[in-house]
Amino acid sequence: IARDVQAMGYALYQAVPEKLQLPRGRMAAEPAPVSGHESASTERQDTSSIENEYYRATLDLWTGALTRLELKSSSGAWDVIGASPANVVAEEQDGGDFWELYGTLNGARFTAMTRKHGLPTPGRSHLSDEWVGGSGVTEVGPVWAQFQISHPFGSGRFRTRVRLYRGIQRVDIETQVLNNDKFVRYRMLVPTSISSGKRFDEIPFGSVERPTAQEFPAQNWIDWSDGAKGVALLNRGLPGNNVADGTLILSLMRSAMISAYPFFGGYEPGVSSDLGLDLGEERTFDYALVPHLGSWQEAGVYRAGLEFNNPLIARTVARHAGTLPQRWGLLELSPANVVTSALKMGEDSGVILRVYEAAGKPTPGVKIKLTHRALSASEVNLLEQPIQKLNPQGDSLSFDLRPYEIKTFRIELSKLN
Repeated sequence: IARDVQAMGYALYQAVPEKLQLPRGRMAAEPAPVSGHESASTERQDTSSIENEYYRATLDLWTGALTRLELKSSSGAWDVIGASPANVVAEEQDGGDFWELYGTLNGARFTAMTRKHGLPTPGRSHLSDEWVGGSGVTEVGPVWAQFQISHPFGSGRFRTRVRLYRGIQRVDIETQVLNNDKFVRYRMLVPTSISSGKRFDEIPFGSVERPTAQEFPAQNWIDWSDGAKGVALLNRGLPGNNVADGTLILSLMRSAMISAYPFFGGYEPGVSSDLGLDLGEERTFDYALVPHLGSWQEAGVYRAGLEFNNPLIARTVARHAGTLPQRWGLLELSPANVVTSALKMGEDSGVILRVYEAAGKPTPGVKIKLTHRALSASEVNLLEQPIQKLNPQGDSLSFDLRPYEIKTFRIELSKLN
């Protein structure tokens, strides 16, 4: 696991063959190792568990459902999952078209998203944990522990992998669904032990509290909290989210086509809209759970969402002589509730840097500390036109931000060596 990589920078690591690695005793400063094991019932092994220093996850060996998730803390473990298992995918009947769920386009009357999306209806849905396959596989390495399984799901197939990384406070899940049915919808369910709470969704450059029953687009995350504790569901390109009866719900995919018009229009001449049925296609979905204590602001959920959607980029090179340092970063930004959203070369000159306040609270004394001396700096608009000049102090800039405020700067730096 890469640690302490500087912002807008890099870190160089040496890949050492396992047989040459240092003894475990030389890694005393490292986080506790990940682990995993299977527990046996009187008849067969039914569950498997994996854990790191933050969470312990228990999974059904035959269905892959997440039956228990414990958040570890100094005051004891919190059982995150409610009465039903989590990471269960529901296949539901959906006679809608590209624009409307469960029905054809009708004057965009549901565009305002007033329709409530409850839990899957018995008799009109199938759940992935109603099907079983061969026993799932638990694997444990020096960096991660994971459980994975594959089994039939209706006329298609369901695969899922749940992984915990050493030193990372997040439960990563990759799920694949092979669809062979027409006019269906797939949603992933996470029942929680929080019966009454508030729902917050990330939107561009901020977040907003929303009603629980309706499905709205959430940019990187949705959080369900009661103030003392909560669960964030991070998504990667899966914006359809809602909460129903304490259950976090994530829309994965739909099998649909245009059926509202007599000509059954397509995407373009010669291309039928039945491509939207996704028959015989296996789709992969990435999402993650972040159970936490305190509010979503205190837990830094906004940073977890950004980290999940913007992982470090790894490059492999052969050993060679070089002039660059082993670690380098362009800037440091503080406090933690202020994040960078853009960095580019200016259209005319300098470097353009955009930041925003992500926790919804006034933040005086924001500080940007640069690796190189700032020759000049100014706040600019989206067209990079100056708004006001700033007075950089050597390699640092200071300014204030209102809740969710966005600011863009042009900075002229001394020569980068």
